[in-house]
Amino acid sequence: MKRLIYLSGVFAFLILGSGCKKGWLSELGNNPNQPSNAPVQLLVAPVLTGFASMEVTLNTRVGVWMGYSSFAGGYSIDDNTLTYYVQQGNPSIWGYYDYLKNANYIEKTAGQANNMHYYVAVAKILQAYGFQKLVDAYGSVPYSEAFKGVGNFFPKYDDAQSIYNANIVQLDSAIALIEGANPANETSMAAYDIMFSGDMDKWAMFANTLKLRYLIRESDVIGDAAKAELAKTASVGFLDEDASVNPGYLNTAGKQSPLWASFATTPGGSLVSDGYAFLRAGGAALDFMRKNSDPRLFYVYSPVGGTSPALPNTFFQLDSTYDHYLGVYYGDRQVATTLGTNGVSGIGNGILNSYKQSVLLISAAQSNFLQAEAALKGWLPGGDAVAKTLYESGITASFETLGVYGDTTAKKYYEQPTDLISWDASPNKLEAIITQKWISLAYQSPIEAWSEYRRTGFPNPQVLPASKFPGYSRHMPTIFWYPKSESDTNADNYKAAGGPSTDPQNQKVFWDK
Repeated sequence: MKRLIYLSGVFAFLILGSGCKKGWLSELGNNPNQPSNAPVQLLVAPVLTGFASMEVTLNTRVGVWMGYSSFAGGYSIDDNTLTYYVQQGNPSIWGYYDYLKNANYIEKTAGQANNMHYYVAVAKILQAYGFQKLVDAYGSVPYSEAFKGVGNFFPKYDDAQSIYNANIVQLDSAIALIEGANPANETSMAAYDIMFSGDMDKWAMFANTLKLRYLIRESDVIGDAAKAELAKTASVGFLDEDASVNPGYLNTAGKQSPLWASFATTPGGSLVSDGYAFLRAGGAALDFMRKNSDPRLFYVYSPVGGTSPALPNTFFQLDSTYDHYLGVYYGDRQVATTLGTNGVSGIGNGILNSYKQSVLLISAAQSNFLQAEAALKGWLPGGDAVAKTLYESGITASFETLGVYGDTTAKKYYEQPTDLISWDASPNKLEAIITQKWISLAYQSPIEAWSEYRRTGFPNPQVLPASKFPGYSRHMPTIFWYPKSESDTNADNYKAAGGPSTDPQNQKVFWDK
């Protein structure tokens, strides 16, 4: 009875209130202390820092699948976690939409001005970057009807390949805007660009490198059409340096570099809970480097027994003895438990080196390996000789990113007469490229390594074996479940896209042939 009286009272209030001025309810939804519109210049950095955070999110799950990491034996791990089990929303990178909507806002708002072509171009590039991650993880996702706000709260899911095609067009458009703009008439990005400090030539090369990644990823589907597509922007060139984000990270809560904040120490100097001590070295990557005398091992991982970081600028001092490093293979719970946390290597100081370290979006190594494959496919002039040079440049760039310096260090490594190390000693050149790219992506972008594994099947099972968990029956997942938020709030389109029947073990993204 009391509830009925309460509801009647509310209903009466709404009727009586209908005499108020038009729009009074919408006005109540506006916070006078929070601006409804933000200057587009101020949104560039948040999008980039958001992307940087997203690059770190998959280290705990996908990084373990890809052999970079293992779970410490002292933690309680559900058996399903060790057998490639994927449930709805775990893992999830749907969070890219949080930052893509701001990039879309930048594009739409800056497009209304006649002196902000650079901002429009960068917004297009950032959207292409984020949507590739989403498509590669889920397949079909909301695209053409996304970001319409009150115009459409329930966006449809677009075909994955159509999203790829649309974003290649967007990247071409971005490059054309950059090349066609008169710098004297444009609003500078220098004060707001935390990746290239407003250097638009570098943004154009970033866009062209991203375009190459799109084309390489779908190369088995579109074939030689990719060569003509790449030729349209051949004069732009590709990244020859790391594209890394740094807004000026601080050693305070919520402002540390994402990788450091996730796996290193708190601002007070304590090891992050479920961070460094939880995520130990993966046997696949560590053993590959150790067996092939790869000095990157000493930078990607820490020696066995190391537990105390040296703050504020370094994590572990260099130990160049290969036998001091040990990893555990995915699913090998018995070995992890027997060795214990201190019996397995942790993450090294080439990966965790400071609370203020930059975060890579696309590395110079990635760029070189993409170009090497393009040359191998005949998309770039020079054929095998150029592919070899680019392959070796990719290895060298990986060494440099990790801090492994010395003019002959990388050269000494890749001139070993060993398959998957030396170009000349590797009968399968594509396998060599992808395997070295895999090593270069350790802790930097596990989703890229996962995508390349699905596309090519490399690293091979001898390098990256299946889970060693007893009696497992699953293989590496080929797709993620959509997050539960979609089935809850966009149910009709979620169902139309086949969301309820998503099968991470058998369903594939269109380029995964």
